[in-house]
Amino acid sequence: MSMKRRWCIALLVLLGACASKDNMLYHWGSYPDQIYEGFQIESGNASPDKQLQKLQEEQQKAVSKGKALPPGFRAHMGYLYFQTGQTDQAAMAFEAEKKHFPESATYMDFALNQLRKP
Repeated sequence: MSMKRRWCIALLVLLGACASKDNMLYHWGSYPDQIYEGFQIESGNASPDKQLQKLQEEQQKAVSKGKALPPGFRAHMGYLYFQTGQTDQAAMAFEAEKKHFPESATYMDFALNQLRKP
């Protein structure tokens, strides 16, 4: 085996190790699946209460692993809180999203203003 080929294999192995799920910056868990299920109108698993419960479980897993929640996670929870009539919880989730991801401030402020409308 040539030296160039050995280096390519070593590089691929190293990149694969860096991309393992244990080394990810954020704890994604089932969050992408929850988003998908939320858009499936006829899915029995897509009720806001069930989605919220699953996301709360994922939030606890992230905390126990010392991982950060991904962008949009808190905002999505806020949306689900809003759908279930828990506007105080929704506002706290939107504020938390804005705090952790300042680039979302404009949209989170818009969402907060919608909560305050009669």
